[in-house]
Amino acid sequence: MELEEEDFELFERMHPDCFHFAFEHDLNQPGIGADENCGDDACPVAV
Repeated sequence: MELEEEDFELFERMHPDCFHFAFEHDLNQPGIGADENCGDDACPVAV
């Protein structure tokens, strides 16, 4: 995967929780709600 420099800067500066909900939260369980634990150890809901 190649990223443009401006995209790289956006992702690098994104808050980890925001990144999780935008790109990772529903990978294994499509349609899961933001208030449900997705099963990822790093999920902010699980903390």
